[in-house]
This record gives sequence, C-alpha cells and structure tokens, in this order.
Amino acid sequence: MSTEHNPIAQLVTKIQQKWNEDVVPNDAIKLARWLIKPEQARLYEGFLRLESTANGSIPDMTIVLLTSFTDKNTHSKNLCKDWIANFKKEKDAIAQESNFTWEVEEFEEKLETENSDLVLLEMIKSFQKALPEKDRIVTLCLFPYEIEDVKEYAKWLHNMLKLELPEYGRFMIFDFAKERHFDRLYKVHEDIAKTLAVSLDLQGAMAKLASMGDPNDPEIQFRTCLMNMSKQVEKKNLTGVQQWGNKGLEVTQRSGQKSTYATAHTIYAGMLFGFKEYEQIDNLLIKGLAIAKQGLQMGEDTCKPIIIQSYGFMASSKQMQKKKEKAAKLFCKQADTAKEYGFSEMALNAWWLAASVIKKKDKTHYNAIIEEAYKHGATLDKEKLKATAMPFLASDYYSLLEKRSKYKACKEVDTLMKEIEGEKWREGIIAKQKEMSKNNIPILNWF
Repeated sequence: MSTEHNPIAQLVTKIQQKWNEDVVPNDAIKLARWLIKPEQARLYEGFLRLESTANGSIPDMTIVLLTSFTDKNTHSKNLCKDWIANFKKEKDAIAQESNFTWEVEEFEEKLETENSDLVLLEMIKSFQKALPEKDRIVTLCLFPYEIEDVKEYAKWLHNMLKLELPEYGRFMIFDFAKERHFDRLYKVHEDIAKTLAVSLDLQGAMAKLASMGDPNDPEIQFRTCLMNMSKQVEKKNLTGVQQWGNKGLEVTQRSGQKSTYATAHTIYAGMLFGFKEYEQIDNLLIKGLAIAKQGLQMGEDTCKPIIIQSYGFMASSKQMQKKKEKAAKLFCKQADTAKEYGFSEMALNAWWLAASVIKKKDKTHYNAIIEEAYKHGATLDKEKLKATAMPFLASDYYSLLEKRSKYKACKEVDTLMKEIEGEKWREGIIAKQKEMSKNNIPILNWF
C-alpha cells in the first residue's frame, strides 16, 4: 500500500507540514508544543519514529527521547544517559552511512561530576557542531512514556529555558489539548515558545484504511466489522455490537486461519466488557483460547500473543465479577505463558495485576507472586524494564524483604532500581501508588 494513498500516512504528512510551516521559518523558537488528544499519541509517536529515519521530511535533526520523568533533579541526567546509550547502539551504522562521528565518552564522565542540566545543553551544542550542515537545528523530541508529576516536569522545562538552549537547539514537547498543562509555562516564555495543533480525523482515517483492498477478502471484511463494532460501543448499542461481532466470527472462520478466528473472539469479548455481559464474554474467551491453541499446534506462531491476551481478558472478566482468587490465578497463568513464549515484559505486567488483585485477599499468595516476578525481572535487560511494572514489583518486594529483616537483599534491590529509575526511585513509586489507590487505577500512565 503506497504512502500516498494511506490515510494514516496522510495524517502524518499534515503533522509534518504544520511543523515546516510554523516552526522551521522561525529559528527563535526554543520550545514547540503539540496539542494532542490521548488517542492520537501513537500517531505522533509514529511521526517521531519516521523523522528519526532518512524518510523524515522536516529539516531539523530530530533526537527522539522516550525517557520517563521522575523528578526535575534527575531528568536531565536520565535524558543524557538514554541519548548516549541510543547513540552508542547506532554509532557504527551512522558512521558507515554518513561519516558522522561524535565523541560521547567525555559526557559520560561529566555526568558524574558536573551539573546534568548544563551537560545536556552542552551535548546539544556538541552534537550540532558535529553535523555536516553547520546551521541545521537539533530538536530534542521529548515524548516521555510516563510523567510522575506534570507540574515538576513544567518546572524542569522552565529551568532549562532559563539556562538558555544553544543557538541551534530546541525542544519539542507534547500536551493534552483539553488539559493544556503547560499554558502557564508558555506565557512566561511566549517570545521563544510556539503551540501547534492540527485537526486530525484519526477515526475516519482508520475507517478508510480498514475498507481498503479486496472487499471479498475476509481480513478486509473483518476490519469493517471491527470498525462497526466500535461505533456501536460508542452508541452503547449492545444489539449492534452483537450483530457485528457475530458477523466478524463468520468471516474470520471462513479465512481458514486459526489466529484470525481466535482474534475475532477476543476482540468481540473485549467490546462486551462495557455492557457487563460476562457470561457471553467468558464463553467467547474460552472458545478463542481453544482455537488459538489449535492454531499454535498447527504451526501458527502468531497465536502465542493471542493466547497470552486471552488469559488476561479471562482474568479481567473474573476480576470485574469480584472473583478475585480466579482472577489472580488467571493473571498468573498469563504471566507464566508469556514467560514461556519469550514475552517477559508482558509477564511482569501480568504478575503485577495478579498481585494487585489478591493483595488484600491472600497475603501469602501475594508475597509469592511479588517474589517470583521480581526475581524474573532482575534477569532482564534494564532498558526494557522501564516500560514495565518492574518498579512497582521492586518496591513491594523491597517492603517484603524489609519486614523479613533481609537488609542485604534490600540493598541489592535498591542498587538495581537506582540504575533503572534513579536515586529516588522508591519515593516516586510510593507516591504513585498512593495516587493510584486514590483514583482506583492499576497503573497511572501519561499516555
């Protein structure tokens, strides 16, 4: 499918054009903010990933950093570390492709002794000077996976702007169009700040994308069913959801692919959660799981994620029915299956959900889950752990060890998590858990 006719690609083009029209002509802009809707976050992430390749169309040299924000005192240091680590991974390929070289070792040393805010600004200046195009602007695209405190994040941005970004450097940030968290910051720095907003019909683009192709193709037909199911959910029309859900089962069964047929069951079940149709949900998930297992036995490896997801949906259904022991057991089954299939990050999140469900009901089971999950997480790549429930698991495991007076083990946990989350990792997690408890949500994500 060509980019020219791809509806999603056309939306990305609109984003690119907005930047090129409103930001590129004005070198004085040091802070550019996109106002977006939560459901558009992945679209903008796709835009950033595209601009990180040779296929990007904005003239800036974009450096995309997904570093989570924990506090204003450590954020610059964490950004520097992630930027250095990312560059080292691509260093050889970059040098081979463009003869670009940049020595980052000196900044690693400076991070240990100097002000990390100033080191970050120096890195921007140094990187820009190393570029062949002497007047090309380096834009740090800050797209945190998670922000613990938006007000503190705004203070960090304010401080960085006060320190003054290099002549050829600027930040690109993201804000929710409804909340507009950074309006106050923008008033203070209105002479160097720019707010960008683009009207994007994401739902319409997805509908067009779903209908493209051979109308007799079962995959295309299922996309149409999926879009119509979503519309009926928005209208709170149970009969309409069931009509299109059953149609989706029919067309995917004809496809002959077990993975597609099983997926139709899990998606249909997911659409019914808002209607609390638990009996139908459970039946769909049991059938979908059985079909996915058959597909796996027949060599369809794509059935593995479906099996994992099915256990998660089954657990959620039991949890919503107040059947906590069954829910925890199924979340653990999801974790064990994810671990077996090589999806360790998914396993950690499933264990965390299991522990959250059973914590007040069965302390012994809860402790066992926390210990197993943490010990498995400790064996994984530290960079990948940032986007998982590992910090929550580690905090609870630390508390468990502390109660058992295992202080040496506590120190080992603390050392590991400081490498991943920073010096004040535990204080941040405890504060976040209190917020989660107050709002009755399992994980508080920025996007």
